[in-house]
Amino acid sequence: MDDPVAHLLALRLRYRRNPEARALVDRCVQIVARALAAEDADWAAIDADVDELRASLARRFGAPASVRVQ
Repeated sequence: MDDPVAHLLALRLRYRRNPEARALVDRCVQIVARALAAEDADWAAIDADVDELRASLARRFGAPASVRVQ
C-alpha cells in the first residue's frame, strides 16, 4: 500500500475496537491530511505536530533504538 492515507484508514479499521489505538491513528490521519491538503501547508506546524506525536509515543512506549524518517 503506497498511499499513506489508505494505509492509515486500514489501520483505523483494524483497530476500530481499541479507542486508544484509534485515537493515535486519527492523529496521524489529521497530520497527513493537512500535509496533503494544500501546497502552502504550514510545514512548521505540521513538523511540530509530528514532534509532539513522536514525544508522546516515546513517553508511552520508550524511545526507539533507531528512527527512520521518510
